[in-house]
Amino acid sequence: MEASKEFKIEWRKLRNNIKVPEKDAKNPHFKSSYRSWEATEAALQKAGIDSHFVTINNDNQAGVEWWVEIDGEEVKVNTCLVDKAKRDPQATGGCFSYALRYCVATYLGWGMPDLDDDGNDATGIEVDTSFDPVKLDAEIAAEKTRQANQAAANTDSSGVTIQQEADLLAGVFNMQATGAGLLEAWTNHGDQINRIMQHDAQLYEKVVQAYQKKGHEIKTKELENGTAK
Repeated sequence: MEASKEFKIEWRKLRNNIKVPEKDAKNPHFKSSYRSWEATEAALQKAGIDSHFVTINNDNQAGVEWWVEIDGEEVKVNTCLVDKAKRDPQATGGCFSYALRYCVATYLGWGMPDLDDDGNDATGIEVDTSFDPVKLDAEIAAEKTRQANQAAANTDSSGVTIQQEADLLAGVFNMQATGAGLLEAWTNHGDQINRIMQHDAQLYEKVVQAYQKKGHEIKTKELENGTAK
């Protein structure tokens, strides 16, 4: 259902009141922090957001729709679906838990989704305890500023749809053979990644999953070859 003009105006005001919560939960496997659903929900409630979530479950994916109510008008503002690694309760539950937080986080632009156990259960990624996402996030932040001009030069989306951009990015990540190359691919395509995040949260989620999965594959190979740093 298309939102009314009045809803859009009020929703914009409410969104501006939402404060990004601290990362309050710990992931011992990745030695990192992430935002729990409790912190996410508290941020929405504090901003006066009246909303609920509808679950989606099919053979290959599970996720949620985010519905917001303002003055009696309900509008679906975002959808997040996660591909199942397999058909069992654990994988499906991981998809729901993962999608619930990131349906909000990606829509509100809270940055690159954190690596967490729910995401691994949902996508079937094996945990590599030597992988340090905190350090990687810091490197991405530092490199993104330095590579801004180069990213713009390497990004030309004229006549290319958001879906095509997402598919191309996933392909670029998959071609990388080293962690440094993967990091450079992310930073060089910052403009495209931000554009996808702003226009389609589901496609953004798939781009992030492709990046994370390739990162784990590269790290695993480096460990096997004894070249991991």
